[in-house]
Formats: sequence, C-alpha cells, structure tokens
Amino acid sequence: MDSSLKSRINNQIFKLEVDVSSAKEGDASFTLDYEDGRYRQSELVGLIRDVVPYFALSEEELNSIDKSEWNKTSYTRISDAEKESKGDYGELLLFMILSVFYDTPKFVTKARLRSTTKDQIKGFDCAHFSMDGDEVTLWLGEAKFHKSFSSAISSAHKSLSDHLIDPEYIKSELRLLGGEIEINKDLDPESFQKLKEYVGGGKSLNKVNIAVPVLCTYDSNAINKFCGVKSADIESQNFIDEISSELKDRFDKIYKKSWPSRENIKLVFFIMSFESVSDLKSNIALVEDAMKF
Repeated sequence: MDSSLKSRINNQIFKLEVDVSSAKEGDASFTLDYEDGRYRQSELVGLIRDVVPYFALSEEELNSIDKSEWNKTSYTRISDAEKESKGDYGELLLFMILSVFYDTPKFVTKARLRSTTKDQIKGFDCAHFSMDGDEVTLWLGEAKFHKSFSSAISSAHKSLSDHLIDPEYIKSELRLLGGEIEINKDLDPESFQKLKEYVGGGKSLNKVNIAVPVLCTYDSNAINKFCGVKSADIESQNFIDEISSELKDRFDKIYKKSWPSRENIKLVFFIMSFESVSDLKSNIALVEDAMKF
C-alpha cells in the first residue's frame, strides 16, 4: 500500500486511546471522526474503494497489471453475495487496521483463493505476519461487519469455535497458505524463508505463534448521539465519556463468552463503531457496482 493511501487511512480512522477496564491486553477500538457534526462515513466509502486493489491483488499482480486495470481486476474478486451477507468489506477493514496500525503485512491474498465469486472467503479472514528477530507471528483473523454487536460476537464465536478447537483444521489452513505465500518487497530472503518455515514447513503447531485479531463492528448509540452537533469532536471529554461507557459494555459482552484457546494462540478483539453499518454497506455497494464495469 502506498504512503499516500496510508496517510489517508491515518487521517480518517482513529485508534481510540481510552481506558476501558473490561478490555484485555492487545484489545483496541477504532472510530472515524466528525466534521461540522457529520460522522465521516462517506469519506470511508472512498477510502475503501481505493484500498480494494491492495486487498484483492497480490504484490506481483500490482506490479504486472497496468494501473488503469487495477480497479476492474480487483473488484472481480469481490463476492457477489448480497450486501448484508457479504464479508469482503469487513475483511478489508481488518486488512487496513493490521497493515497501518500494526504494521503487519499480508503474506497471502486470500481473495485470490476464492473458487467463485459466489463463495465467501474460506477459513480465516486474513493471513498477515509480523517478525521480532527470528520469531514469527502469524495473524489469522476474523471480521464481522454487522450493525448488531451481539450478532457480530455470536458469529465470531461460532467461527472461531469451528476454526480453533480442531488442531487439524489449523494445520490444514497453514498447508493451504504455505503453498500461496507471496514475496513482500520489503522482506529479505532470509526472513522470507523463516516465514515459509512457520507457515508450511511442517513445524509443530505448538511452536507456531498465532495472533487472532477479531474485528466486530456495530451501530453506536454514542456516535449517533453526537451526530448533528456542530461541535462534535472525538477528542472532547463528553464524547470520550460516552464512547468509553459503551465500549466497556461491549468488551463485557465479549468476555462473558468462553472463547476457544491454545497456549500459542492469542485472541485480540478490535471493535469499530459506526453511525449506520447498513447505510455504509449500501453506499459501498453503489461504488462496487460501478467499479465492476
């Protein structure tokens, strides 16, 4: 992803630095901001439009396909499912958060692995990685782009229960990903070989560090309370108090559930608050329809 696009993401999506007692280490929450009392969801639609090629195309494809064809080619990999059941844009939001806020690049473009656009992406919703010296962490996440937080959490819980309880499922996913690893332009050959060893090199699952970021969206009462208020500001104490109280309730809901666990797998929860997920999806759908032709 180029630097100008990363700059736009940093100017439109904000990691909330608020103290939420019910959140655990590594958990985070994200929001957009306001402009003259308007929550800036329309700008996010434009941002999503421009990020799709980096989400749906491999680095080799970005380098070999003429830039004028990026949009048409990448949008043909977006699911044809109805907008309310389409998972791609939740996965794209997770891609942006991991790429920009956590500096964890993807090592497989999962949208390429879809056998047909009638299908949703199989397995985990992302395949990213980070390196700390010789230590590799694979980031294999879930994204639930819902208007109801309870629905998002229930769906995430079911998905992760299916994916994480059975070690054979995880190993099967790693074998699949191991054959699809893409070379990142910033990755030196030695680090690339280390990544291959962790993903598809037959390493014991007990020795593979896995982070599972779980992104859940929802329609926020706190966000809506400030819509139409000219002085609305996500840095104001009034907003911070409202959103902090709401996020405490959301993280409480998360940790009331019993999540599957393994010693080498760490779940982290990302919450993203919106004014209206349905409106956002409708506007994205309009853009998508135009981009496919």
